[in-house]
Amino acid sequence: MSLKTATLRAVKRLLLVDVCNLLNRLPGYKDRLNEGIDQLAEQLLAELQPLHDLNHWELHLVVDGKGRQLDQQFHGGVRTLSIVYSPSGVQADTVIESWLLKLDSNWEVRVASEDRAIIHSAISNKAEPLSAAKLLEWVGTTRKRFSQKRNSSRDTQKGFGLSLDDLL
Repeated sequence: MSLKTATLRAVKRLLLVDVCNLLNRLPGYKDRLNEGIDQLAEQLLAELQPLHDLNHWELHLVVDGKGRQLDQQFHGGVRTLSIVYSPSGVQADTVIESWLLKLDSNWEVRVASEDRAIIHSAISNKAEPLSAAKLLEWVGTTRKRFSQKRNSSRDTQKGFGLSLDDLL
């Protein structure tokens, strides 16, 4: 491949979050698990959204089993920001691992989880694992860096997105 071809190839960036695993490790969430996973996942998405809006990382939170089939709920009508519920009886880990296997080398991927199996799967699929602490540090750095800037338009998000059709 020539340098020109490599330069033209856009790298897409994806962050997958193992919600159930991280809720038990993130400050302010562990003691509130009785509030319901749906509500906490929404709050976590809002907390992590600067990584999507300001750093332009595709952001998908993956939650354990709900319903008969994979359910991806897009936020704000944006295909690059969602909460994904695995089917009942299927762990979020399985969805994340399946997703990692389907990505090609055009993707820079980070996986937020402290589950050893997910970490190993991420590493073996050339994704960077993030601990809860590293994820929060990244969000904090992003907020600080962009604190004086406003994201006035979602037009800059055109050209990135990933469909989950036929994931499982």
